[in-house]
Amino acid sequence: MHVSKDAFASAYNEAIKKNQPLLLSPKGKMMSFLCTPVAITEEAIIFKNSIPLEVLPEVITSTEFTVTCRDYLVMSAALFAHGTEIRFPTHHISLLPQSRTEARQIFSSEEIAEVVIAHPFDAGTVLRRRLYDLSKGGLSFRSRTKSKLMQPGRIFEKLEIVHPSAPAEIKSGRIIYIKQIFEESGRNYHQVGIQFINTP
Repeated sequence: MHVSKDAFASAYNEAIKKNQPLLLSPKGKMMSFLCTPVAITEEAIIFKNSIPLEVLPEVITSTEFTVTCRDYLVMSAALFAHGTEIRFPTHHISLLPQSRTEARQIFSSEEIAEVVIAHPFDAGTVLRRRLYDLSKGGLSFRSRTKSKLMQPGRIFEKLEIVHPSAPAEIKSGRIIYIKQIFEESGRNYHQVGIQFINTP
């Protein structure tokens, strides 16, 4: 499916107007960066630079970078960090439509939405985590610290999903990724992605 540059520019300018951070991800690195869009020109797509200096050497070794903006995925073979700005030169980028097949609901920090996790090794203990997003196929939540319990492949037999727009439901799921997210403020946290396991 062809992506119109004008349609993408419209979505990007809307993100600028709303001061809406976009997620920048270097391929092959388990980290991402929330970057506020600044401008789009004939030469480059420009973001605020939220990449800490201590991880920059690792980030720039990536061969591909992606940014999600509304219904579009921007892929670039080059990233240039200039002080307070990051630039994707337009001659290095590809614009693709999002390939996500299931609708994803993203929760704001003001919404009371959480997942209650039954501890797999300590009966009676539960963990409560604020939901970041939810779809029919899975969910993700954010944690300030990375724990030994949260490892890729870990299975949780009971996940109770509670949020105001639907009745509570119980799922089983498997951790499929843990990604470190860096904010523009310098703070960082871990995002844990869980894929639901089909049960009879």
